[in-house]
Amino acid sequence: MISNQILVQEYEYDFAVDGGATGVITLSAKDNKSVMPTGAVRKATHVLVQTALVGASASAKVGTTASDADFAADAGVATYSLNAIFNDTTPVVVSATSDDCLLTISGGALTAGKLKIFVEYIVPTT
Repeated sequence: MISNQILVQEYEYDFAVDGGATGVITLSAKDNKSVMPTGAVRKATHVLVQTALVGASASAKVGTTASDADFAADAGVATYSLNAIFNDTTPVVVSATSDDCLLTISGGALTAGKLKIFVEYIVPTT
């Protein structure tokens, strides 16, 4: 594992691939993705809307199991407009309950949308 460098883990939600049913999508469980390393220091998270989220009465939030709105708070899809960016710059030590990346859809299904989530972190030396 690389240490003493800022690393970036990228996750993606894409309606065309993931669908839009209400519930939780574990983005870190998708092919070629992984959870954050336990013990890492998460420096910042950035959520970029590449395609606006669409869905009657739908809302969305992005986070972890420990805090499901940690990266982007629960908001109606109008908030997730094209090129909107949500930032969380509160440092936190990654634990076994905060190592994943989740998208939670509620209120109604999504019918379109694409998000990129970038998580910056450092793996401390032992």
